[in-house]
Amino acid sequence: MMRYLTGSGISLGLLALAVMGCSHDPAMPTAQSVETSGFRQSVSGVQVVVDPLFGGERARAEFPGGEVFEEQGLLPVQVLIENSSRQPVRAERADFRLVRPRGQSEVALSPQDAFATVKPPVGWWATLPILGPSAAAYRNSDWLKQFEVRALKDLPVAPGGAAVGLVYFYFPESEKNLAGTRVSLVIRGESGEERSFDIPLQGRRGILDAPAPTAPAAAPGQRAQPSSTPTRVDGAGGGVIIRSPAP
Repeated sequence: MMRYLTGSGISLGLLALAVMGCSHDPAMPTAQSVETSGFRQSVSGVQVVVDPLFGGERARAEFPGGEVFEEQGLLPVQVLIENSSRQPVRAERADFRLVRPRGQSEVALSPQDAFATVKPPVGWWATLPILGPSAAAYRNSDWLKQFEVRALKDLPVAPGGAAVGLVYFYFPESEKNLAGTRVSLVIRGESGEERSFDIPLQGRRGILDAPAPTAPAAAPGQRAQPSSTPTRVDGAGGGVIIRSPAP
């Protein structure tokens, strides 16, 4: 009888984990969300937009359990590839690099290696001790799946098409500034043509997570005008990287 109850409890508990986990997961990245907030560069009809999830609050908003990435040395970067050329193109994970100010270069991690780099945060499953190892196994399996399904897929992008997903990098938890850091990658066309991208990043931990600064108060009878000027950065390969203003 006790064995039956325990087995039923585990089954019900795992079902609850699945339902609760799905209902609380942040949405998958979309082309529109990345394009709105990312840094971009265009080369020969192909545009690449990169958006680093830098800072605990930002990572948590975009990835379940992402608040632990900052302190455990993982930097996910949302990548959008838009193909306006006349032939399919593709970018493989091995072609992505995170280049630091002093020239250090980090190769993109596989979803499995990124998962192994961090430990999941303690969450609501901690309130279900009766599940024991079963809960931990389910939690780890489900979290690994999040790394895999959100990763940028190594698939051709057809003319007029787009691809979006995460590329994972190691980034020291002691580093608080992205200034001087850039994402480098190569995109290859079906005919063998290569397009090289070198996109500078910006951002500081503690600033991205802090509330936005308050604009100066308008004089009586006047209406404050929000800023709509994008930030422009010249890319190393002759392209232009534009940081879109917040909507």
